[in-house]
Amino acid sequence: RMSALSSVARARASGTTVRTRRRSRRARGTRRATNEDDADAGFDVEIAEKPTHWRVVDGFVSDFANDLRAVYDGRTRDPLRVDPERFVWDYWHVPNQYTLLRTPAEDYFGAERYGELEKALLEYGRRELGCSAITPVWMSCYVHGMRQELHADVPHGPWAFVLSLTKNDAEDGSYGAHFRGGETQIMRPERLNYWKNFDAGEVVERSQIMETIAPTFGRLVAFDPRLPHGVTEVFGTQDPRHGRLVLHGWFKDPEPSFSGALTEEDASPTLEGALGELYGRLVELPRASGMVCAALTVAPDGAVTNLRWTCDTLTPIPLPELPSETDIRDAIMLDIASALLELKFPARDAESVITLPFCFE
Repeated sequence: RMSALSSVARARASGTTVRTRRRSRRARGTRRATNEDDADAGFDVEIAEKPTHWRVVDGFVSDFANDLRAVYDGRTRDPLRVDPERFVWDYWHVPNQYTLLRTPAEDYFGAERYGELEKALLEYGRRELGCSAITPVWMSCYVHGMRQELHADVPHGPWAFVLSLTKNDAEDGSYGAHFRGGETQIMRPERLNYWKNFDAGEVVERSQIMETIAPTFGRLVAFDPRLPHGVTEVFGTQDPRHGRLVLHGWFKDPEPSFSGALTEEDASPTLEGALGELYGRLVELPRASGMVCAALTVAPDGAVTNLRWTCDTLTPIPLPELPSETDIRDAIMLDIASALLELKFPARDAESVITLPFCFE
């Protein structure tokens, strides 16, 4: 089956040589050579064997995060002070599911600070995740006994995020001097097909079932909300000044983005024709769910000189009669890469980057 899928990708490449190898797949793309001397000119596009369902960025907007934390500390410093700014929290309790304090971040920090936060998140979302918008951001605080049980909130957007404002107040510079727990927990995708991946010789413990990510100050965690996820219970402090404090929401509305010399108007005629043909071919391949996002570097002469996958949650729908999930991913992503590497945009006086998300349902 894989040989058939690979041959489809190769045939569609129209001048692109495709090679694969185990663990990481590598498609070698070469634009049509004008003579024999140019025939070896090309570049590599790596295709991971498995999708990446979460990513961690430490020190995200670190200076600005300190500013937001200072606002919070100023309002909670004196628990005896009566001030309207302290009366903004919703105690959200859904039995056996959610228990936490929450408030809209824009209301808490004001339009100016919230605008800076939104701008930073949007820039990251467009550049790395192919998303053009975010949902309104919540701020939540967790003290003793608070948690989120496992859930999956897919409809809000293809990526969820958590940005920690939790103090790193332990002696070693980490968080957690006043509590334990409070980690973001995400179920490992291989455990969702438990019997398919069952190994009778393996001892399965929590760390093999769940990924836990500590709420270190300034840490941004973006993850695939299709995976069951939650927040481990907080034990210890009942003081909101020392609890788990995070900003969270979802990246949404995947759309192409353009930076550099080429504008959307410049690139649209080239993209519309090529993408229309590509979409028609992709529907012939086995079904998959998730998204991949390709960032194209376009030289001043309009040629594509590099393709980088900025995010990848592409997960084939498993059926017994189909090839392996890795083979299906190869076929889909090789088809996308082969089509994009052949594009020729209008010439401009500087380099451009075009980011293209591909969503599968």
